[in-house]
Amino acid sequence: MRIVVSAFAVVIAAVGVHAYNSTLDIQSNLAATNHSAMADPGKPLAHLTPNVGWMNDPNGLFFDNETSMWHAYYQYNPNDNIWGLPLYWGHASSEDLVTWNDHGIALEPENDESGAFSGSIVIDFNNTSGLFDNTCLPGQRIVALYTEHSEAGERQYAAYSLDGGYTFNYYKHNPVLDINSTQFRDPKVFWHEETERWVMTLALSQEYKIQIYTSKNLTSWEFQSNFSHHGVLGYQYECPGLSKIPIVHTTSSNLTQSAGLTTNNGFADYKWVMFLSINPGAPHGGSYNEYFIGDFDGKRFTAQDAATRAVDCGKDFYAMQTFSNAPNGEVLAMAWASNWDYSGYVPTRDWRSSMTVVRNLTLRYYSPNPETSELTLYNQPVFKSSGLNTKQRLIKKSLKLNSNESAIFNVADGAHGLLEFTLEWKVNSSAVTTGHDMADLSLKIKGVEDDSEYLRLGYVVSAAAFFLDRGNSRVNFVHANPFFGNKVSKNLEPYESAEDGLPIYNVQGLIDRNLIELFFNDGSSSSTNLFFLSSENYLGEFEVSTGVDNVFTILNFDVQQLSVGN
Repeated sequence: MRIVVSAFAVVIAAVGVHAYNSTLDIQSNLAATNHSAMADPGKPLAHLTPNVGWMNDPNGLFFDNETSMWHAYYQYNPNDNIWGLPLYWGHASSEDLVTWNDHGIALEPENDESGAFSGSIVIDFNNTSGLFDNTCLPGQRIVALYTEHSEAGERQYAAYSLDGGYTFNYYKHNPVLDINSTQFRDPKVFWHEETERWVMTLALSQEYKIQIYTSKNLTSWEFQSNFSHHGVLGYQYECPGLSKIPIVHTTSSNLTQSAGLTTNNGFADYKWVMFLSINPGAPHGGSYNEYFIGDFDGKRFTAQDAATRAVDCGKDFYAMQTFSNAPNGEVLAMAWASNWDYSGYVPTRDWRSSMTVVRNLTLRYYSPNPETSELTLYNQPVFKSSGLNTKQRLIKKSLKLNSNESAIFNVADGAHGLLEFTLEWKVNSSAVTTGHDMADLSLKIKGVEDDSEYLRLGYVVSAAAFFLDRGNSRVNFVHANPFFGNKVSKNLEPYESAEDGLPIYNVQGLIDRNLIELFFNDGSSSSTNLFFLSSENYLGEFEVSTGVDNVFTILNFDVQQLSVGN
């Protein structure tokens, strides 16, 4: 959550129960936003996106096992498409984590000069808070912990819901935590089974401290420890999170077929992972997420080493948060798909910003080089849904590439900008005849209406790296904004070895109108990036080529054009 000074129109009427003094009429707001969404050809189809207004950090993610419904909240300004006060929690729900239903505003600030800043939601199954009675199902005893921001300071507030998270009562003894600081925010709370305590991580942002507090009842909190001055510091820490991540063991360090969770003395293998958000000051500019692997004893987190690791190596991934109460012990998360360097200027219409696709987080051993094998955070997309339909699909296997020809794959018929592809290739680097050759595998994904606009992706042998070029556009913002940056890259180690001993690489791509998410080698790394083409120039033609002979073989190329609904 970046603090800026700005002023906006005052919203009208009231929301929820035991509400404060501001916010807008939900029903009229939803009618207006739904009308706007239907008229906007640029709005993503399968990513959580506001119909109107501004979105940033995901908040309060949880799964309701009473209704089998996923809920997501987010930082929301309904009055404009840029960040500004008053700031609210928007709310959406989903049955499949792909298609989302908008429910308007869930939480509001105390007044129009303040903000209901980032936080989290837990399910108080055992009513440790004493806020519920037997009329509320245990799986719907929902408590939100969030930061109430004002000019005077940042304090932690509680609210609770009696109807499954659609409306909230504000705890009458707020704040539940106040240390007299103006930079103290973004509580992420979870239940620690071993100590039978609630645990809260908070950012003491400009002191570079993640503070850890514990509680028996969600309303009285006791300080335990600091996790301080780790990783890239940037300007400030924000949006921390501490999660118990399962370790998946595989037959080879970079072979990613899951063998399931192994056990040791009856306990699944896992490590604790601390997530931090940095803004500004990311290595690639602006904002990003980093993580640390270690151990947690209920009071203190200890990192296993001093290494700084990026959750996602793209330009547009920030404030990642995990879901509470995800089924089957999975750790699922989503992030804000933008960058504070330019988020307020991107060329969308009545709305700004989306969330990433939901990701399944695991730890696996990975070899970043031939001499090292280490635990690495894998993130794999949750992108299969009964709400998604395949309109066109093309599959090509065993294609040798040479410099005098290219392969064209067209799924442009009726394109609406929603695509999924998988590319697996083999590299024979010994066939590169001279060090002066740019031995690259190039994948152009072209606009259907104007093929001079395209994304270019590829792999360069000499750099052992995959790249994305998002600069081939007629949209002025792409070239005029000095922070947007047209090119990103990621070094890659092989996914596995072919029978002939040559290295194999793999990338999965999800494209939803103005957002591309790349997952390398089954999720050992990812890259999330916005892109902007002319209005309704949806991507639909894939061209694979190379400038060298006998170096690249496409083992599998699978591309699908998708649609939402019937």
